[in-house]
Amino acid sequence: MNVKVHNLNVHPYSEEFKGIDINIEPGGYYEMDYYEAKMFLGKMGTPPKKLANGLFDPKSFKKLKIDEEDELRAKNELYALESSDSVEKVFVCQGCTKEFRTKNGLLKHIKDKHQAQMEKDARDELLDNEDLD
Repeated sequence: MNVKVHNLNVHPYSEEFKGIDINIEPGGYYEMDYYEAKMFLGKMGTPPKKLANGLFDPKSFKKLKIDEEDELRAKNELYALESSDSVEKVFVCQGCTKEFRTKNGLLKHIKDKHQAQMEKDARDELLDNEDLD
């Protein structure tokens, strides 16, 4: 199910996502699959740039939103599909969008690949997680 991802900023938004350059004009939208849109919105884009005065440049803000009607329609279709046993739960790394079948697999990946990028409190919490094998 495709949905529209709207740019709510007054500046154009550009980002590479899964090898595709996504460019959305101010007030415009980009159509993509619902799951892809959720991952795209949840993915940390490039860090906001700072201006000479120390404030963040509003051109770098990720002010995006899925069209409400499209999202409702997509959720209704997905809820109908989830009633069957064929749907598997997927855990997605928010840093690189890699998918895992288990939470443990995701946590091991984060520990191995993204530990240096994490803030100290989050890193300590992950390393103290006794559920990791």
